[in-house]
Amino acid sequence: MPLNFLKKSVAGKAPEPRQERSRVDDRFERHLRVALRDHPVEVRGPVVLNDVLAMVVQAGDTQGTLQKIAQLRLDFELFDRQSQTPVVGIILSSRSYGRDRRRAPAAAAEPDSGRAIISVLHLNPSRLTDVLSIRETLRAYLPD
Repeated sequence: MPLNFLKKSVAGKAPEPRQERSRVDDRFERHLRVALRDHPVEVRGPVVLNDVLAMVVQAGDTQGTLQKIAQLRLDFELFDRQSQTPVVGIILSSRSYGRDRRRAPAAAAEPDSGRAIISVLHLNPSRLTDVLSIRETLRAYLPD
């Protein structure tokens, strides 16, 4: 049976909550926002999409499979400002990194499934270490 120790509070204050995200995740998000600065998309944090038609592309692959997914948890969503629809979903994953499930996703969004197919990319954040590599990876999936 594991032992659970309570953290001591400092001067009667509650202990600070744990850091929600890893350094790799923070670095990836900073680079992602810089890489997409000139594109008409908005980067949103963790989100859950319901009843979506997704083109799922695994890490390292150039082709994906079309899947109808009842509930999809994304680490990042790229949202087209003009059409008001999600375009690309990003799931950070790798063998060593895994997914950071400590972050609570935003409220579920309901995309108009008749208007868009969302590309879902499984990306390894430790391989995409700079702005140029992220921009190059996402270039084919972004609207013009």
